[in-house]
Amino acid sequence: MDIKNTPIRYIKCFNSPDYTSLFCVAANYNILLVNYQALNVITTYELINKFMQDNGYKSLVIFDVPKNSDVLALKEWPNLKGLFYESSDDSLFQQGLEAIEQGKLWFPRDVTDSWMRQMLASEQQTTLQSSNLTCKEIKVLNLLFSGLHSTAIADSLFISEATVRVHLHKIYQKISVKNKQQALLWCQKNLSKVNN
Repeated sequence: MDIKNTPIRYIKCFNSPDYTSLFCVAANYNILLVNYQALNVITTYELINKFMQDNGYKSLVIFDVPKNSDVLALKEWPNLKGLFYESSDDSLFQQGLEAIEQGKLWFPRDVTDSWMRQMLASEQQTTLQSSNLTCKEIKVLNLLFSGLHSTAIADSLFISEATVRVHLHKIYQKISVKNKQQALLWCQKNLSKVNN
């Protein structure tokens, strides 16, 4: 999409009149627009997040995305609500901005398909990992996640601290983590699924 030729009532960019159109706002909307070329070059997650918070923008849109780019990585950007390919025309862009302003998401079909496939594969892997956990290991994980140390876990389950360490070692292998911090992150994302 040629954002320079988009009607000015839609877009305001942060540069001189002959801007490079890397970092813009949709003037009539609460949306920050970032050109794909600017990602990780002049912008970072932290910069975008801070800019959005400081200026009250609720939504992020990435535009001029090449069709062959790695769209899986884009979903990590803060408050991302829409994505437009380089070839998107002005009417589609306007329609997308209006939808985003109404609280909807605006992503090309192939992008949502790709993200959905990744999510399903991740869930399947989690299910596979968690189905290998024994009842005792799930109890140990729950106690670990609740903030207890090995001694307290041992006391709670009436087992030795050495047995807790053995359980933790087996758990870490089964859920593919290397340490307590990674295990806690895994628990944060997956423990509710295991406990059901």
